[in-house]
Amino acid sequence: MDRAVARSFALLECLVRAGEPLRLADICQQVDLQKSTAHRILRTLGELGYADQDSAGRYQATLRAWELGAGLIADHPIKRAATGFLQGLHRTTGETVSLTLLSGDDVLYLDKIIAPRPVRFKTRIGSRAPAVLTAGGKAILAARPDADEIIARAATRQPLDIPALAAELEEARRQGYARSGFSPGVTSIGVAIALGAQPAQAALSISAPTDRLTAKSHKIAIDALLETGARMAEALDSR
Repeated sequence: MDRAVARSFALLECLVRAGEPLRLADICQQVDLQKSTAHRILRTLGELGYADQDSAGRYQATLRAWELGAGLIADHPIKRAATGFLQGLHRTTGETVSLTLLSGDDVLYLDKIIAPRPVRFKTRIGSRAPAVLTAGGKAILAARPDADEIIARAATRQPLDIPALAAELEEARRQGYARSGFSPGVTSIGVAIALGAQPAQAALSISAPTDRLTAKSHKIAIDALLETGARMAEALDSR
């Protein structure tokens, strides 16, 4: 691995994920670089149009990185296929709906439609979360033969009750959907999107405040998810 390239990407990712301008000292601490090295990389990123400084001398990412990512996501076949299904799911349930894709041991949020009565979420479009913690991620893992490997790697990075998680995945296989309380006070339900004989890679999920989910709305959400997931998988298989 080229260390210079790796450092440059680590620094750019730091700026993108920060969500706010950062001081040089904070950047150095987060990416473990000396100030002279970080300053040199920031200067290069600035010349290339990927970073700039505000009036207080703090650094932030520009929209150049967004342009690259937006172009990539717009052409993704799962993202293109899911748009209409997400909108229909949102109309049926009135709650927040998300499209996630397995990326390594995480799920990446490709799309999200927020409910009119929103709640505070940990995730947004473009963000990642460990697959073992989210409803969509658990639904995907329940449908994959390599789930145990992903769980084992995740357990080295965070405390996990592996027997309890295994029981959740087994229940998800029986029911066809998974649950999660990844965001405090929010219940999420997810279904994996099967792509023929390939291992599941994507999932649709619905998220709502736990105290807003009545028995009736809970059943509506599950039925809508199962139906939408099956229709989306059929649409993808026919392409």
